[in-house]
Amino acid sequence: MKAKMSDLMIILGYASIAYSAYRYLTSDKADEKRDALFVGQWAPTFFILGVGAENREYRRQNTLALDADA
Repeated sequence: MKAKMSDLMIILGYASIAYSAYRYLTSDKADEKRDALFVGQWAPTFFILGVGAENREYRRQNTLALDADA
């Protein structure tokens, strides 16, 4: 089975949520908690990129192309 870019982005979104929660719950310092919340804010970006990649894969366009005509 070929790995798809959309699957990778969705996995990264969930991984950033899990890592953020782990980091927030195990840290004692305020700076570390703030860093954990920052990492948790990456998830929406990964999910949006995943949906965009999924749309391009559905239309059978090159996922890594920079222009819409690829």
